[in-house]
This record gives sequence, structure tokens and C-alpha cells, in this order.
Amino acid sequence: MELTVDAATATGPLEHFWCSTGFTPASLLLDEDMRQQLAYLGSVPFGGVKYARIHFLLELVRGAGFYDERPDIDWSLLDAGLDALHAEGLKPFFELMGNPGGYFDNFEEDRQAQGWRRFIRELALHCIDRYGLDEVRSWYFETWNEPDHGWWKQSDRAFHIYYDACSNGLRDADAKLRFGGPGTATHMSERLLSLLRHLDGGSDYFTGDRPRVDFISVHEKGAESSLEEIDPDMRGVVEREVALVEHLRKNHPALADVPIMNNECDPQIGWSQTHSWRGRPYYAALIARTVNDHLRRMVDQLGVRYELLSNDNGFLGFWGQRTHLARYGGDGPRKYGRFEQIKKPAHNIMTMLALLGDQRLAVRGEPVLYADLGLLATRRGDEQVAILIYHGRDRIMSSGNQSIDLAIEGLPFDEAALMHYRIDEEHTNPYRLWTAGRRLWAQHVGHEHAELFAAMRNEQELALIDGPRPAQISGGRLTLNLDLPLPAVSLILLTKKPASPPGPVHGLRARRYNGLTGQTQLMLRWHDEGSRALHTYEVLRTEDPDVPPQRVNGPDILCTGYLHVGDDVRGIYRIRAVDQWGRSGEPSEPVHIE
Repeated sequence: MELTVDAATATGPLEHFWCSTGFTPASLLLDEDMRQQLAYLGSVPFGGVKYARIHFLLELVRGAGFYDERPDIDWSLLDAGLDALHAEGLKPFFELMGNPGGYFDNFEEDRQAQGWRRFIRELALHCIDRYGLDEVRSWYFETWNEPDHGWWKQSDRAFHIYYDACSNGLRDADAKLRFGGPGTATHMSERLLSLLRHLDGGSDYFTGDRPRVDFISVHEKGAESSLEEIDPDMRGVVEREVALVEHLRKNHPALADVPIMNNECDPQIGWSQTHSWRGRPYYAALIARTVNDHLRRMVDQLGVRYELLSNDNGFLGFWGQRTHLARYGGDGPRKYGRFEQIKKPAHNIMTMLALLGDQRLAVRGEPVLYADLGLLATRRGDEQVAILIYHGRDRIMSSGNQSIDLAIEGLPFDEAALMHYRIDEEHTNPYRLWTAGRRLWAQHVGHEHAELFAAMRNEQELALIDGPRPAQISGGRLTLNLDLPLPAVSLILLTKKPASPPGPVHGLRARRYNGLTGQTQLMLRWHDEGSRALHTYEVLRTEDPDVPPQRVNGPDILCTGYLHVGDDVRGIYRIRAVDQWGRSGEPSEPVHIE
């Protein structure tokens, strides 16, 4: 296959609309293992994971007098959950889902409708007071999750009144808070169509005006819930979204320009069902392909204002479950806060996607839409070109290899460093170490497994298979020959040398956890240094301030988080950024661990 990227021709901006995940229930935010997972999610560079869409957040609210003008509300549990998100640089995709105090069972009753509006107003004002107006304006607020799929027990009219109460309650707090929905589960369900009719032709229950909507959200997935290994239909996901767009343009032209999102775009329904491909590179390749298919079909061909694409994969689970991390530790160990977590390829693809640029580039020879192999070529100013190439198929039991001759023309620099990252069966795939070693079950994990966990953590970071090295550019042109197995994802970075080395790292902090092997875990988190020329962060440690610190992270890391595991985790820690030319920035301020 011959592919040519024209780095001199930008075809338009690239909005990173895929930076989201989700899970349920909200009470997980109060648990230690979820706190560690949030640290991993927030550590994806450049806000690669920004939003967490969480069911039942309002079940964390306690109170009484919800029909009164000033209800007595206890926000403490919700604050603890949102604080956990905020501490890791994450934002809630806030589902207004729950029934605090059990007060609300019939929104057709005016007293309940008015009470819910006041409650949502108080919720928004409380969040603004706690996190700041600009921060809360950057959130999304959405209706009840999947109101067509059993989560909603009331009538269509009650749902419309509930929708209007949410809309007006938010607006009462601040007119610029974003609100939409309905996040329906079934394709073109009657509840979705009913809400669209309400939004286009109906009247707001409270004001009599036309109801507002800032985005329309649906859930389209690749396969039904099943214990069998059903091949996902990711092409069908996009085409069902196309059907929604066509319905809007034909029947509701006033809504045709409203932003669209699929905020549960999963290859298969049923997050907890075990499917081994969820722990392997196959899932990463499908995520990359789905992003590009949405860009080409929805954005390029239809001109859709595509707002957000999310896998609902932020749960706590094992290799075969729909999660970012593989979590070891049964219900017993979890009760006592002891666990181990390992990054999956589905997590690392978010780092690859985060490293893409903000402008798309012209490509010649690109396969047809929905092909197994495709690429997303990008640029960031005249400083960097980033090209993502994926090989993924809507068929679980498949393999193969594709030879690619890649030419990159019109490069804005004559000298650059080349980095080639890879996810495939042999790289960035700790699952293979688990299956090759002793198969661990939660109740059997002990100190003797520490070596295997260490090996998996060395494998869990994004693998660099070439570079950093000088790119062989001639006349603004570079050629590369790749072999891309099925499934796999490659990311090629070409970076111009910055005039200065990396800057200092800021915001270093630490949190202790207890592992299953008896060792102590120290999660170190810091702020993104900001350099697109980064090779690695170095985690430096010394026990004596008079002794030079030593690097403790084995693999290179691009994320702003590192879990240091050992029998005696203590000392003085600093973080230092190193660029692709080996230049180091100033170390961070120290953190002292006793």
C-alpha cells in the first residue's frame, strides 16, 4: 500500500472530540481504586481524557424539603466525588440523574417540577461557588441516562417537563451552562423522537418559549449484549448516527445545526461481560478507526458539528471487561483498599490520540471509508507532524500484515527527530505477559507475584519501536516503510528541535495505596510540562538529600503520572522532563515521603 501525506496542505482544524470516558455508579468516586484510576485518566497528556460521564451523581446528594424555596441539602458526598475528579484535572459530564430524598416520582405534578428546577439551580450555584464559573461553564450537563431503556419510569410528558426544569434551573444559575440530551440507548427510539418534537415545535413548561438544546446525544454501539464473541459493527454505529442527522435535516431543520454526540460509542453492550479482546490491541485499533470514520463520514461528508465521542469504559474491572485498566483484587481485598491495576491498550490509545496535532493534512492513496487500514495525518504549526495509522477489523478472530510505503511531503522543516510508537500483540500489551505467566486470580495474589506485576507495568507504557533519531528528510520529503500487523496502531511523530530545552515540571504531589503483594504503591502526579518534543519524564528519587537522585521509572513515560511500587517506598522525589534530543529541564520541587 502506498500512502502520501501532504504536510503543506491543511484540510481543516482537528477538534479532539474523543477525550471522554464514563462509568457507573457515582459512589465509586469515593473508593481508593477509583481514585487511582482517576489519576491514570488525568495523566493522559494534553487533556487526552478530559471528561468523565458518570451515572447517578445526584444519588450522592442528601437532603430534605426539596419542594421548599430553599431546600436543606447536604452536598458533602457529591463534593467528595467531584473533588476527586477535579484534583486529577478531569471534568464531569454531569448526568442530572437520580432522586435525592425520593421526592421526585411524577414530574407532571407542578410542585415536583418547580422543586426540581430549584434543586438544579441550587446544584449549579453550589458547583459555581466551589469550582468557579469558568470551570463549570466548561462542563456538560445532560438528561437522565438512557431514558428509553428502563432508567426512566415516567411518561414522555413527564420527561419533557423534567427536561425543561433542568434547562431552566441551570439557566437560573448561569445562562451559559451547557445542557442537552437525551442519551438514548435504542436507535431512533420513540422517546428520542418525542423529545425532538418537543424541542422543535413544543413549548417550555415554565416559560412558554421554545425549549433550548445545546447538544443532541445518543448511544449507538457496535454489538448487542452477549456472552458470545459477537463481531462488532462499527460501520453500523456511524451509519446509524448518519440516519439521525438525516432525520433532523428532513423533519427538524431548526435542529439540524445542533452539535451531535455519541457518548457511549462502545464496540459491544455489557461492560462487565468478559471478552478477551477488550484487554488486547484489538480494542485500541477499533477506537482509532472509529474516531477516523466519524471524522471522514460525519464531519467531512456531512458537515456535522460533532461535539463528543466517548467509550463508556471507565469502569473498574478485569482484562476482559470494558475498562481502561485491569484491576486485580476481589471483593474481599477491595473492602480493605488493597488492589493492583495495569494499563490496557485501550488506555494507551488515548495517549496516542492526544499527541495528534490541531490541523488535519491532505492524504493521497488513503483507503476507502470504513476500510480496515487507515490513517489520520495532522500538523501542529510548523513544529510537528503527527500521523496515526491503524489496522483494525470488525472481526475479532482475524490476523494479517500490511506493508506500507509512506511518503510525507511538504514538511515545514529540513531537520527533525523521528519517534515511532506502536500498540500491537508484541508492544504495549501487558495482557500477553499475564497469559504467558502464571494466571492470577484475585484471591490467590500474593508477594510471590510482585515480579510479574513489575513486568506488566514495564510493558504497560506506550512502546517506542523507533527513535528518537534524526529523520532522513530531503527537499521537505521523508519516506518510511512500515509493516503493520492486524490489529495494531502506529503513531509517527516528526518534531522540529525547539530552541530551548524543556521547562521545569510543576505541581508534583503523591498519594499512597496498598497493593496485593504487600508492597507499597506511591502514585506520583504532576502538571503537563507542555512540550510537544518530550521523550520522557524521569522520576528521580533519593533517600539522602546529599546524595544525587536516581531514576526509578524503568520505561519511558509520556503521561503525567507514575506508580512507584516497592517494599520501602520513601525518600525525596522529583520529576524531570527530557526532550527527544536528550536535553533535560529543571527538576520539579521535591516531595518528601516518610
